[in-house]
Amino acid sequence: MSNTALTGRRILVVEDDFILGLDLATMLEQAGAKVVGPVMTVQEALDALDPLPDIGTLDVQLGDETSFPVADALAQRGIPFVFATGAATMIPAEHQSGPLCQKPVSNSAVMKALSEALAA
Repeated sequence: MSNTALTGRRILVVEDDFILGLDLATMLEQAGAKVVGPVMTVQEALDALDPLPDIGTLDVQLGDETSFPVADALAQRGIPFVFATGAATMIPAEHQSGPLCQKPVSNSAVMKALSEALAA
């Protein structure tokens, strides 16, 4: 799938593993995206919603908290997001129909999921 769907898009990256987050952010920037983050906590992610991103990628488990408040805030604003997580069983029912990349996941799989979510 072409990465042109991500060109110029503002993408929020929420990931508490600094190396994974930095790797994903670098790859998205190379695809032409404008990356917000990576941010490692719920509060940092909520603070990063102004201005609004076009889409987000969220790790579920952020240390001792989850990214569900961020998912809720994005959903309330009509902003699509993709969970990229190893904790898929924790995802609440209201978010289970959304795109999911089960860790370990390749960056190309996350890019494909983001592109598809934007196209939906």
